[in-house]
Amino acid sequence: MSLRQRLKHHIRNNRWQYIVIGLVFLVGLVMGSQKVEGLEGGVRDYLMELIDNYLQEGEKAPIYGPGILLAALTTQAKTLLAIWFLGLTVIGVPLILAVVFLRGYALGFTVGFLVHQKGWAGIIMSILSILPQNLVYIPLLIIWSVIAVNFSSYLIGNHAGLSLGKTLVNYSLLLAVFLVLFMAGAFIEAYLSPWLLSLIL
Repeated sequence: MSLRQRLKHHIRNNRWQYIVIGLVFLVGLVMGSQKVEGLEGGVRDYLMELIDNYLQEGEKAPIYGPGILLAALTTQAKTLLAIWFLGLTVIGVPLILAVVFLRGYALGFTVGFLVHQKGWAGIIMSILSILPQNLVYIPLLIIWSVIAVNFSSYLIGNHAGLSLGKTLVNYSLLLAVFLVLFMAGAFIEAYLSPWLLSLIL
């Protein structure tokens, strides 16, 4: 069975988990974007100043490199590890959903703030500097969350004759695979997105 077939089989067998986790992410996305309108003036001005300073630096020279790559990898690794750890607990399912919700909320707030403050320029900035890496991050995050939810459910349910130790090893090996896959998104965030943004600055 090819990788593509395995993925289709996995999604088909876990479609309800994907629907629930996908909806949780979307709810976070919408709520994050709506939160922008309720920001106090001082907070809005402070965030706008940070963005303007970043853009001014980007006008002088594209902001990319190993520093951004390391920061991106660290952020994504923390999220993956948090979900992996929560999958090891019997109360992990609602907490995993909370992590997914917060990721959606943060993304929705970021895009919503840029669009609210910058208009069409904010839309273009979001497409060039936020969308590319999230085309990698979001699908992988949802797939990894489904795997962690299934492992957490497995701990409370029937093991169906499977060895807990072997299942745990497989679960942890998948963590390593996802960390490697997330590196693709981190490279995009560190090099491609800043370069695309620099084209319009």
